[in-house]
Amino acid sequence: MITRILLAFALLLPGCSPDPIDRPGTWRATGLNDRNLRAMLADPAHAERGVGAADGRGDTAAAAVQRLRDDKLRPLQDPRGLQGGANAPR
Repeated sequence: MITRILLAFALLLPGCSPDPIDRPGTWRATGLNDRNLRAMLADPAHAERGVGAADGRGDTAAAAVQRLRDDKLRPLQDPRGLQGGANAPR
């Protein structure tokens, strides 16, 4: 009986030890992600304000959102190439 209690105690004891990552002197990554990002930037000012892609389609996307807000949606094209869009009778 006592041996079982001692064995159970011995098995549970390692679980009580502090996490090795919390030991004093362990290296901690503080600000590492920010430093890596700044090292990858072509222009440090891009960290403060972004730069749009040269081949971006922002105007096209903005026009589609505006049509959605104005409730002036265009019919979808039929992938089979039939006239009339997706709402055409079959």
